[in-house]
Amino acid sequence: MKAHRILPLCLFFVGFSMAQNTAEPQKKIEPVGGIDCVRQSLQAARWSIEEANRRFAASDVPIARNAVDATLLNVHRAVECSLQARKGEKKAEIELRTLSRRMKAIAQTLDSEERPYLSHALTEVESERDRLLHVLFGDAAGTRVEKKP
Repeated sequence: MKAHRILPLCLFFVGFSMAQNTAEPQKKIEPVGGIDCVRQSLQAARWSIEEANRRFAASDVPIARNAVDATLLNVHRAVECSLQARKGEKKAEIELRTLSRRMKAIAQTLDSEERPYLSHALTEVESERDRLLHVLFGDAAGTRVEKKP
């Protein structure tokens, strides 16, 4: 009989601790600036997209979409911090490339209903990456040089 009382209490505490863990990366980012902001924002973006993957796999679509939105928020914050500090642009671009590859892999595993939402988010991540490339390489970042035979 006691086990029936303890089990719901344990599940409550596990759920409560998971809810706190989802808010934790957001709290850490606010007070820092510069290169630390870039690093922590990208770390939070990686964590959020993995959380979205877990939620999509568990068919918890609304929470998964919130995690995708959190990923986009963290990507935007990382790019803005990088551009303001004028440091870490190259590392941020590499991280965004890795993140976009992961998002593409996740999109391949999704149903046709959820795939457009993640594809739109992937487009936004790619546009943020393009912003960084234009800062790093100027107008040459958008053009491809063809080799002559």
